Formats: sequence, C-alpha cells, structure tokens
Amino acid sequence: MKAFIRNLTLKKKIQSIVFLCILLLTSVSIFNIRMISVAHQRVLYQTVASSLSFSAKELNNHLDVISTMADMVLADSTMQKNLGILKDTGQIQERTMAYKAIYGMLNEYYFNFRRNNIRYMSLYQGNFSIHTHIINKEILPDSIRKDLISRAEAAKGKTILVTDYSHLYGLFMVKNIRRTQFLKLDSIGSLIINIDMKQLIDSSTDNSHLYESADYILYDGDNLIYQSTAFTDKDPSVVSNIFRSRYGLFQSMGKNYFYVRQALFNYNWDYVCIIPYDNILASLTTSFRLSFFITVIAVIISSILSSALIDSIIRHFNNLLLKMKNFADGQKESLDIPYDYTGRTDELGILHTRFDQMVNEVNELIRNGYLNEILRKEAQLKALETQMNPHFLYNTLESINWRAKSVGAKDISSMAENLGTLLRITLDQNSKEVPLRRELELVQCYMTIQKFRYEDRLEYKITVPEDLYSCCVLKLTLQPLVENSIRYGLEENTEGCFIHILAEQISDVLYVYIKNNGSAFEDQLLEKLKTNQISPHGFGIGLLNILQRMQLTYGDEYGLTLYNENEQAVARLAFPLVRKENGKC
Repeated sequence: MKAFIRNLTLKKKIQSIVFLCILLLTSVSIFNIRMISVAHQRVLYQTVASSLSFSAKELNNHLDVISTMADMVLADSTMQKNLGILKDTGQIQERTMAYKAIYGMLNEYYFNFRRNNIRYMSLYQGNFSIHTHIINKEILPDSIRKDLISRAEAAKGKTILVTDYSHLYGLFMVKNIRRTQFLKLDSIGSLIINIDMKQLIDSSTDNSHLYESADYILYDGDNLIYQSTAFTDKDPSVVSNIFRSRYGLFQSMGKNYFYVRQALFNYNWDYVCIIPYDNILASLTTSFRLSFFITVIAVIISSILSSALIDSIIRHFNNLLLKMKNFADGQKESLDIPYDYTGRTDELGILHTRFDQMVNEVNELIRNGYLNEILRKEAQLKALETQMNPHFLYNTLESINWRAKSVGAKDISSMAENLGTLLRITLDQNSKEVPLRRELELVQCYMTIQKFRYEDRLEYKITVPEDLYSCCVLKLTLQPLVENSIRYGLEENTEGCFIHILAEQISDVLYVYIKNNGSAFEDQLLEKLKTNQISPHGFGIGLLNILQRMQLTYGDEYGLTLYNENEQAVARLAFPLVRKENGKC
C-alpha cells in the first residue's frame, strides 16, 4: 500500500488529499447538523423541564391542600359530633338537625377550598349521603360509589387517592372518618372528594410559560389519570411504553411530538408535557437540506478550482522534469520553454531559476575543467621538482651540524639545527592542525635563522599566556606572516624591524596578532588580492592562501584580518578555541 501511494503521480496525490479534505468537511457538516438537532432538543428539554418542574410543584401543592382539608374534616369537632348523632340516635329531629349541620360544614369546607379545583364533596354514612352541589351527570354509579367507600374503610382513616376512574369521572380522594371522642375509632362516615383534573392541570400550568399548544398527561403505571385532547384516541394501556426516557420524540396520528417526563414523587405518578414538534422538525429539515445543498455546491466548486490549481502547478513541474531530462541526456543548451520564470518569486520560480543557474554553472565548470586539470598537473610537477627526500635532508643537516661543532663554528651549528627542526615541522604530513606551541616553535626556528642574516636589524618577541599554548591552530599560518613582515619590514625600514607575536582569548575565539613596526598594509589589501587589483609576488605561501585555508577549515567567521594600528602593520588570525592537553590536535 505504501509503495502504491509513493508511486502515484504528484497530481493524483494532491487530488487525493483534496478529496479527503472535502470528504472530511462533508462529514463534519453532517455531524454538526446532527449535533445541532440534539443540542436543540437538549435546550428544549431544559426549558420544558424547568416549567414542568414548577407545574409539578403546583400540582403537589394543590393535592396536599386538599389532603390537609380532609384531615381538617376528620378533626373538626362539630363534624365529629353531628356524624356521631347521625349514626347513634334514632330521633328524627336530632338527625335532621345533625344532617343540616353536617351539610353546612361540608359546603363551608367546599367553598373555602374549591379554588384547589374541587368539583364536589360527598359524605356517606350507611344509607345517608350528604353532597355539596352536584350535577346529575356527575352522579356516581352505585358500583363505583361502593368501591370508593370500601377502599376508604380499608384504609382505616388514611387519606388515599383513587385513579381508576379518572378518565371518566375525575380523580377521587377518599377518607374514612373515625370517631375520635373517647377514642372509640369506629367509622362514622366516608368522605369522597372529586377533583377536576383538567382544571387542576390548567391552574398548575398557568404560570409555567410553556407553549400555548402544550398538552399534558398524568398517569400511574398503566392507569391513565389525565390525558390531553391530542391523545383521546390513544390506548391508555400503552402510554407508559411511549414515555420511557426523560425526553424524546414520538409520533401520534401522523404528527410528531416532543415530550418531557417528570415524576411526582409524593404520589409516585408520572407527569408528561407534550409539545408539537412538526414546525421545529420542518425548520431543522430545511436547515439540513440548505446545509447539504451548500456543502454539495462547495464540494463542486472546490473540486473544479482545486483541479485547475493542481493542473497549473503540475504544468510547471512537468517543464522542470523536461529540463532535467534534457540535461541528463547530455544536452548543454537549455530547453526552450514558452514561459519566463525569471520574474516569479514563488517556489516554482525559484526552482526553475536555480536549476537554470545550476545548468549554466555546470556548463561553465565543464568548459573550465580541462584548463583546471592542466593547471593541477602542472602544480603536481612543480611540487615534484621541489620535493626532496626528507631523510636525506635531515641526515645532511645533521652532518653539517656535527661538523660545525667539531670545528667550533657555533653559528653554523645553530643554523643547521634550527633549519633541520624547521624542515621537520614543515614536512610533517600527519595533520593539518597543530598546537600553538608547535607553531610558535616553527616561528622561533625561522627567526633564529633570520637573526644570523639580519643580526641586530631584526628583533622579535612572543607574548602568549601559558594556558593558550595547547590550543589548536592551522599549520603554517604564523610563519608565512612572520616571513612577510620581515621581507616588507626590512625592505621599507633600514633602521630595523621589530616583530611582536601576541595571543589572547576572547569568549570562544583565539586571536593571534603579528605586529610589525617596519611597514604598513595597504587599505583593503585582501580584497584587492581577491579581485586581482594587486598581483601577489614572492615564493612563499600567500596571504590569500592562509585566508582561504582557514575559512575552508573553520568557516567564514574565522580567518585573517589585516589592518594598521599605531604605525604598526597588524595581521590578526582568528581560530575557534579548542584545547588539546595531550599535545595533539
């Protein structure tokens, strides 16, 4: 696979990258739209859940107030007394007065608490029943009435809610009233409170700030307590299977809805708010289609533009490949390309311009190669002519040295000995770098020989800190400069020549100075030598040779500098500071 990708053409590689980027962009766009839909549902859930929580609290409060009212009826002494009379006495007059008192008290409780959505209240004792106001259509069948009374009696004074008949007759709160006088605790009646669920839900949601079209469902397991008009055709037994999660979407009668479910913990009921979702879904669908359309248009435009851009780039690379093939085939002349790259400053222009420059330089090197080869051969011949057997020279100088000592010619012996040392150091081919100590030894041997020639006209001094003697310097850099100072210093000054050699360390650079008071350097001497404005003369190693050797070895920041200071000609050599304690570099 790697080899297949590696061997694809540049155009196909770039097109593959562009295609992958477009595919990634499309995937990200679809994912973003999906995430926006999920985020919208989450925000909608948070909004509805907050309002539904407030509504559930209101619903709990209303039911708690009604339950408290039922307890008040139980604890009411007047109600206890008259219910006891109604049960115990057989006197018609007493029973009538008790009946009226109970009726009045029951209606008083109803009118005081009816804002809690109580539809009516009934009190049953044996064959007697006392009601607040009740409409004929709200009269309970005997089977339901008996069931409610039996449930109240079974609860033994505990207030319970009966939801079995909510979808037809509303919610019932029942309570069996036990006699508290003398702690007899016998049953003296059953209180049945009918609660209007629609009014209860409406009053609980008046301040919830939900959508006006919101519907509500209240159910207890599979028992539907209250349902909105949107779900009149829905089977109550399957309601609990729809609302399993905290919120979500569902369909009913061909319409889409968004629901939020919460629990009424005091009563273990589920409270659901339902909002029509068709308009929101249509808006999201429109947004999705618009985003998809824009993405498709962007993909098409990107493909066209990228293809055109790639072709415009590949064309220039193909031109460069043609140039390379032409050059590789041995054609010295540049290929005629109908495009001028000299004015372009981008990467393609730089590539073509540099390649053309390289071809011209290579052709120039080829043209000059023969001349360079001839000059190199000539230099080799001259080197062979001047080369002598080092052992023959050492042996000859040693013989001269012993012969001079035997006849007492100390000057000749010293000259022969220093010349032998000078030759030994000069002809040493082991390395191109030596310690500064070794290079100064070569200078001292050379100066000793020159002192015999010039006597008192030549003086020199070496000032080098002890810790710099082990620093490495390029071989044969000091002696040529000393030789140059002697030659020009004694030619221009008949009184004498004083040469001072100094060394110092500045940061990580070793500076060696050769100062001569007998001559002065011409301004910009090295530049003039480079441009052949001045012709070098002499038979030794030239100044340019020293400069070029140092820069090739150490870099352009090091090398030779010539200047005049206080009527002295100063040659400064800059070396990287490298110490070798073992005496070798």
